[in-house]
Amino acid sequence: MTETSTSATVAASNKSKARISLSSVFALSFISVFVIFISVTLLAYSKLVDFRNILDSIANDSLPQVVFSEQVNNHIATLSAISDGLSFASSEPALRIAERNVHQKIDEIRSLAERREGTQYLDFHLTAIESEILELKTLALHRIKMASLLSTQEQALYALNDRVVKLTTDTSLSKQDIQMLQRWRAAIFEAVALASNAVNLSRLQTIRQSSFKVTEIIDELYSNIQQFPAAQKPKMQAIVAEFNQIALSENGIFPLQINLLRLSGRVTGGGNFVHSLIADYSRLLNFKSYQLSDSLITQTRRTSVRISEQIQNVGMYVLSALLLLLIIVFFIQNRVVRRLVRLNAVVQDRANGFSNSTHISGNDEISDIADTIDYFAATIEQQKITLQQLSLLDGLTGIPNRRALDERLAHELKLATREKWPLSLLMVDVDFFKPFNDNYGHVAGDEALVSIAQILESVAKRSGDFAARYGGEEFVFILPNTDQTGARSVASTLLNSVRNANLEHKYNPNTDHITISVGIATSLPGEAKDADYLQRLADHALYAAKQNGRDQAIHYLDIISQA
Repeated sequence: MTETSTSATVAASNKSKARISLSSVFALSFISVFVIFISVTLLAYSKLVDFRNILDSIANDSLPQVVFSEQVNNHIATLSAISDGLSFASSEPALRIAERNVHQKIDEIRSLAERREGTQYLDFHLTAIESEILELKTLALHRIKMASLLSTQEQALYALNDRVVKLTTDTSLSKQDIQMLQRWRAAIFEAVALASNAVNLSRLQTIRQSSFKVTEIIDELYSNIQQFPAAQKPKMQAIVAEFNQIALSENGIFPLQINLLRLSGRVTGGGNFVHSLIADYSRLLNFKSYQLSDSLITQTRRTSVRISEQIQNVGMYVLSALLLLLIIVFFIQNRVVRRLVRLNAVVQDRANGFSNSTHISGNDEISDIADTIDYFAATIEQQKITLQQLSLLDGLTGIPNRRALDERLAHELKLATREKWPLSLLMVDVDFFKPFNDNYGHVAGDEALVSIAQILESVAKRSGDFAARYGGEEFVFILPNTDQTGARSVASTLLNSVRNANLEHKYNPNTDHITISVGIATSLPGEAKDADYLQRLADHALYAAKQNGRDQAIHYLDIISQA
């Protein structure tokens, strides 16, 4: 602020001086130069006919070719961008639109090429690109159809789940039968959850592991089905068989998801290859443009040589006027060039992070530019500070985001190492949030996340406590100078606060309101744990809390002691 005030004072002082406009300075200088060389132009006029012929050649031949190359380059850049539509198309109409756009752009390039001679090489490369785009389109179409089939199977899975609920809640069943069916329904629900979750997985190994687990559950269901009521056995066997068909058959969810991931990889590879072909095509055009530019430079140099020959003929006249030119140059050097160099140096310092004032003496356009740069530099600096603050907040919940979490956790780990105190990390996840979103809608889901975030912030009572959104329905709580006992206490407070908030969740199998699960990890003094390792420990503990029934907090040491 002081620097800005000082610059404003200096600028006001400059305004009080007599103003000498640069336009007047340059006008006077150029008029003088024009008067000096007008005679030279008249003397050399007889030789300028040849020079005009050279310019005609450049204007009629070389420049149109350069313009043509630039136009084709622009179309190629656009083609590279719109070809992404083939790779990322999520439906057949979108794929057809992307294909139409690509072919339309290729036709435009061909149309341009047909207007010029010697462009056969363009058609050859365009044909190669069209061939690869056709193959990419075929792969993308196959992927879309496979994704559609996967979606159909997923809907069938949800329908099957509803049938299980209806079967196990039949009012005609006895209490003993219902109790027996509850175990069977739990196993079916676990298998359905694994199959449903597989649709969102992106690692083949994880999908295969889920598939093996589902196979084990189905085998166990088949082996234990004789223990259940005879009246329900046929329906139960039909449901298990139908689930086996939906999840594990050749067109089941697990095989389809594995094949879809593989096919997506091929589509991505094909898209990258098309980009490479287009890039090679662009480089070829750039090479042609370089050759044209080199030709233009050669012609210009020849013209310059011929002009130099004419100048030599009138050299004596130029020498007599040289003194006046030197005076003009000296004046411009001191009045304009040096001040511009100074202004450029200060602007470069500004760009490199130094806060030097851009004060330039004088009262003309250059000093005006310097004052304007000072003003905008101060404005940009303030905007940069504001933007940096906004970039560390989550747009939905208003609490710190993942980026702010990474920075804070790294800082707290260093501080804990230096101060030799424990550091605890709580990984918080909203239980059964996907059913909440599916049934209440994403708007209600967002409102629920905001409420959870507010609860976390209310629990963060110490100045060093830090709550952040980790992603999706996951949050993280950093507790500096907090041991295992303190971390458990804070986790218990979180659990009770969420329960007491009584946020409605009728689709929570355990209760009728929203609950959370908490995983705890503690870094003790002297332990070398980085941020990623500490987060993994907390994540393992969170996973254990979910496996243990949710709505609870588990410390990582509990897992170790149980093992």
